[in-house]
Amino acid sequence: MRESNTMIRHATAALLLSAAFSLPATAKNLNYAHGYPAESAVGKAAVTYADRVEEKSGAALKVKPFAMSLLSLSETGPGLRDGIADVGYVLTPYYSAEYATSLLLHEMNLLVNLGQDKGIESFAYAGAIADYTLNGCPECQAEFTAQNQVYTGTGVTSLYGLQCKSPVAKIEDLAGKRVRTAGAGFVRFAEHFKAVAVPLPINEVYEALSQGVIDCAMLSAPELINYNMFDVVTDVTLNVPGGLFAGVAGTNVNRTVWQGLSTEERAALIWGGSHMAAAMTWNFVEQEAEAIRMAQEKGIRVHTPDEAMLAPVRAFVENDLKTMVDVFKSTYRVDRTAEIAAEFPVVLERWRGLVAGVTSYEDLQKIYWDELYSKIDPATYGM
Repeated sequence: MRESNTMIRHATAALLLSAAFSLPATAKNLNYAHGYPAESAVGKAAVTYADRVEEKSGAALKVKPFAMSLLSLSETGPGLRDGIADVGYVLTPYYSAEYATSLLLHEMNLLVNLGQDKGIESFAYAGAIADYTLNGCPECQAEFTAQNQVYTGTGVTSLYGLQCKSPVAKIEDLAGKRVRTAGAGFVRFAEHFKAVAVPLPINEVYEALSQGVIDCAMLSAPELINYNMFDVVTDVTLNVPGGLFAGVAGTNVNRTVWQGLSTEERAALIWGGSHMAAAMTWNFVEQEAEAIRMAQEKGIRVHTPDEAMLAPVRAFVENDLKTMVDVFKSTYRVDRTAEIAAEFPVVLERWRGLVAGVTSYEDLQKIYWDELYSKIDPATYGM
């Protein structure tokens, strides 16, 4: 009997041990603060990011997106640094002192106005800015490191236009208008055309328009949907000022969290970063036509600029590139400003060629992965 009991105990122990080894390891949960509405271009891309990370990690990592909660857009940089979130959607123009060199890459976004290939501007810029940040800008990486963050990718908006409470059908109509801007380059644009620049975070624009604090906002058309700007604007002018919002470190990871992950888990986050970059950028471009259609259905006037309006915009861009070099060297103390300003357009031109002919989010993600993100070594990057 004693021998039988011993055998039972041994068999039970073996079964328990076998069960323990067969159970999956507890998943690590990562909070992702992105500050946008859940149904926005960014909010939908954040869900794609979470799904791809979980899938790639074999469910070892589970990412929970927080839409317009946990941290606001203006809180995400320091909040991510301090560990309030594990992953964050950091907008570098909101913290110009901390991310001066990264901001320079955003400020060159008006270069897209000078390209000949229309419709791919956002796809090319998202690839180029991530490429240069990862491979040509040690200063950018040092800025993120100083904020206890690891950079894993960039997405950008569609082209910027004007969302206003009165018509801007010719460039002279900007004079005297109080215009929401999104970065120093857009401030200079507004002032050049005799408007009054009013820098504001995007989540404050609706109220500012509704209360008459501003007359216009520089935004991409999908923000009409994302923030329901339909209620507070009467006129939309397309592609003026042009450019796009590229000051996005969309999936920065808290550095302490990053270094506590396995190589395979970090690889999953890099894979996810390529999907976030592609999904966010694709979503913005795809939503452009929908936003314009909805605006017209709601009785909002949509103005398409003619050559008489676009020519002075291009002239401003060409001249402002020289101004920008001086500003970033003297004000932001970016020593390599002239060098970066010469190198980045070459990278952008390469990406114009790479993304020509893209017809889907899947196409775009594959190009981003094959050409860039797959070359990041998860064993050493950010360590």
